[in-house]
Formats: sequence, C-alpha cells, structure tokens
Amino acid sequence: MNRVLFFAILLLVVVVTPQYAGAQSADDGMREQFEAVIDGLNNNTFREFHDAIDDKELMSRIFGTHVLDEEVKQAFAANFRTNLEGIFTGSMPRARTQAEAGGEIIGKIISFEGQGGAARAIVRYAASGYRYSYHSYDLVMGKGRLRIVDWFDYYQAAWFSEVAGNELLRAMPGQAAVRSVLELSNPTEGQLFQVGELLKAVRDQNPRRYFQIHDGLEEALQREPYVVVLNFQYCRLIGDPARLGAAVAALVDSFPGEALHSLSLGEYYVSRRLFEQAIVEYDRFEGALGFKDGVSEVFKATSAMAVGDFERAQEIALSATQVEPDLELSWWTLLRTRTAAQNYAGATEALTQLEDRFGYLLIPQKLQRDRFLKTLIDQQEYKDWRASRDQA
Repeated sequence: MNRVLFFAILLLVVVVTPQYAGAQSADDGMREQFEAVIDGLNNNTFREFHDAIDDKELMSRIFGTHVLDEEVKQAFAANFRTNLEGIFTGSMPRARTQAEAGGEIIGKIISFEGQGGAARAIVRYAASGYRYSYHSYDLVMGKGRLRIVDWFDYYQAAWFSEVAGNELLRAMPGQAAVRSVLELSNPTEGQLFQVGELLKAVRDQNPRRYFQIHDGLEEALQREPYVVVLNFQYCRLIGDPARLGAAVAALVDSFPGEALHSLSLGEYYVSRRLFEQAIVEYDRFEGALGFKDGVSEVFKATSAMAVGDFERAQEIALSATQVEPDLELSWWTLLRTRTAAQNYAGATEALTQLEDRFGYLLIPQKLQRDRFLKTLIDQQEYKDWRASRDQA
C-alpha cells in the first residue's frame, strides 16, 4: 500500500425521534447490551463498541455515500476498526483550552426506544468545559446479540457513515468523487479541480492553503451546500473567530431555520454571547431530538439569565430539573438563576437538592468562593435554612 495513502486513511481528521429516557424500553435485553457498550466507552475501551458494530452493513453505508477511489476503500477496509475508532474520537467537540484537553468524555443514554428487534438510542457525551455531543444510534437484535448499524451525530450534523465517507473522499478526491457531492448540474473541470484541491488542503491540515483556495472560489462554488458545511466545520476546527463568524453567516443563509446544525450553532452563539440566538437554536435542537434535554435546558436558562430575563431563566432551569432530575448541572443552574432573581426562598430549595442528592455541604465558606452565590450568605432565608440543616 502507498505509504502516504496509508497515513491519509489512518490519521483521518474530522472537520467536525424518540421519547425522553423515562419511557419504558420495549426490549430490556437490547438496552442492557447497549448500556454495556456505553459503559465500555466510559471505561476507555472500544472493545464492546467494536464488537457491537455491524461491520459489513456500516462499511456498505460508508462506501455508498460518495463515488470513492477503490484503493482508498481497500485501505480503509483493511484497517476498519482502527479507522472507525479514530473517526469516532475525532468527531467529538475539540478542546478549546489546554485545561480542557485530555479529560474524559462520558456518555449517558438519555433516550431508548425499541420495538420488534430494532431500537433507537440517543447518547449524550459530556467533556470538560461544558462540551457536549449527541449520537442517535440505529440498533438491531440478531441471534440474541445487539448490533449497531449506524448513528446520527448531531454535532457533525451527519450520519457516521457520511462523516467517514467524507473522510475517504478527502483522502483521494478525484473528479468523479468531487462531482458526486456538488449540486452544480455541469461543473467544469476547473471547478472540480478547485474543490478537489480544497479537500486536499483539509486532508493535509494546511489552513493557509485551504483559505487561499476557498477565498479564490467563484461565488457559485462558495455557495455550494457541501462547501458551505465543509467551510463551517473546518473553521470550527481551527478556531479562527473571524473566519468562523463568516462561515456561520454562510451556513445560516444556506440552511435557514433548519435544525440540522442547531447544536453547533447554539454552542457558537453562547461563545459569542449572542444569547437570544442561542436560545432559538437550542429550542430547534430539542425539537429535532423530540424531547427536552436537561443540558440544552441549562444552556437556555443561563442564556436567558445573561440577558437579564430572570423569570424566564428560572422557568427554564426548573424545567431542566424536571426533565432530568439526576443531572447535577440542572440544580446548580436553578440555584444560580433563583439567586440572580433574588428568589432566595427558591434558592434554598435548590441548595437542599444539591446537598441531599449530590452530597454537597453548602456552608458559608463554600458559597463565599463563588462570586455568583456568595450574596446568599447574608440573606435571612439562607441563614434560617442553614440553621435548620445543621440542627437536623
């Protein structure tokens, strides 16, 4: 195998509906097996995950996404499990600071529904720095064994098979392959060459070359949906604020009102302190999920608090505790929103939950270290609450 091609495949670079989890699973056996798969990932091993993958079906889906080079497909198939693991881990939100890097990513099943030997499960993956990704897994049961067919990655706004197919396309972007992703009816050889070179720049991790090519594309190519999404994901990957802002504007213009990219757009708007826009996107994202999600509700609540809408912030934070009462973050958010709204009696209710559910001891010395919560120390509601807790 060509050595350059091998490393292009091996070191793939990703440029990045059911009811709520409380619903009764139609097949407890499927859920138990899937829980074991997620537990394995949480324990930093891919063995259970690999064993559950329907290799033949998933590989067929990957190879069917685009017109792909045969040598690329053979190289990918020969190292399927290694490549799958690399794409899976690479698809998670990237660390933004050194402090975020190297931490664990923990998955939690937030929805599971099964019927007739098939199931759909949604897993929320959480990393340090309030980074989240969501996968919706297509599952089947065959001969008593759970099989993962494919999964939709809400952070990448695509099925895993599509994400992997895009990686293979970038490994060897021939004209036929490039033509298969464009909506232009009769692209010229020059246009195909330009987009192919753009894909190679992503593959080679060469931002300077990438932007030189992208900025020189004619408007029709820059507005191609595939190029718009590619540019957004690449700008998000490298973290250039100005470039990312322009890429977001193009993405919103190309997919107005769609929920496909709402998870990423919500994250972007929060980071840019565009909180009203963030609330809109998290609402759309929850609509795509088909239920309210505790973490999304938290982001909406903190966004409402940031714009000074304390009543709405409290309402949404309370919703977060109701839809996911075992989510610690939701109770901290309820505490902060009620404190900001000077609803100190309500704040003590959240304090009680944090102590009883999660084992905290929220004494004045603890609150003093939090610039948002230290105001509670001098409130009579807190003093009475602390006294009653200490006497119990």
